[in-house]
Amino acid sequence: MASIPGASNAFWGSFVCYTNDAKRKMLGVEEELLKKHGPVSRETALAMAKGALEKSGADIAVSITGLAGPEGDGSGKKVGTVFMGLASFKAGQLYFEDREYFFKGLRNEIRRAAAITALQLIKDFALGSIHIA
Repeated sequence: MASIPGASNAFWGSFVCYTNDAKRKMLGVEEELLKKHGPVSRETALAMAKGALEKSGADIAVSITGLAGPEGDGSGKKVGTVFMGLASFKAGQLYFEDREYFFKGLRNEIRRAAAITALQLIKDFALGSIHIA
């Protein structure tokens, strides 16, 4: 994202929160939520997006949490399971949505597919193709 000239005109930055501790400290994801739903869940993705939105002050935030492999995490979710959250302030109100995806392939292929899908989600929201409630 940042390799595109002029990206700083639209791209505030990012948070890389691989561990639960990072999700809590950097994005304010509550420990109880992580214990109840796990780090790879709709609820966590949504909390991450909301936290990123609040911490950054950006207009829109998207989060990705998933299992890219090569192994699972013991939760019973399959490698390739990815959840995304999207949050935005619009007219002073918080709008948000979560999505679940399943991508096939090796670790880097899953990560790339998730990144491309997240960018498409942002584009669709920005162009009004999806409406968040």
